[in-house]
Amino acid sequence: MGSKDRFVSIIDDELDITHLFHDALCKIYGISVITFNDSAKALEHFTNNKDKYVLVISDLKMSGINGLELLKKMKNVNTYLRTILMSDYKVNDKLFHQYLKEQIIDKFIKKPINLDVLYQEVNNQVHAYQLIINR
Repeated sequence: MGSKDRFVSIIDDELDITHLFHDALCKIYGISVITFNDSAKALEHFTNNKDKYVLVISDLKMSGINGLELLKKMKNVNTYLRTILMSDYKVNDKLFHQYLKEQIIDKFIKKPINLDVLYQEVNNQVHAYQLIINR
């Protein structure tokens, strides 16, 4: 698989967020950044391309499939997938903490997100993915 065949996906129902994050992250060498504003479409694309995905960044609160459900479904299909959940709300429920413990969620980031911090965290997660698959 060529390096540009590795997908990083951003899923948020706010169009401005996906555009902003895409523009910030598309400069990372070796990945293609794909954005979705519909979690069901994101899940469908992921299912059809599961072996190409390295990282999924999802908002928590979305219509349709919420971020917790979405990341759980994706991790069930590809256990090597790295995941970041983001929210502008304080998250303090049992399922969220269970998913952190079970590494269904690899990282939680509170919105608003500093783009430099996001860029660095995506690099960290892509690197972590490489370490896992190269074992």
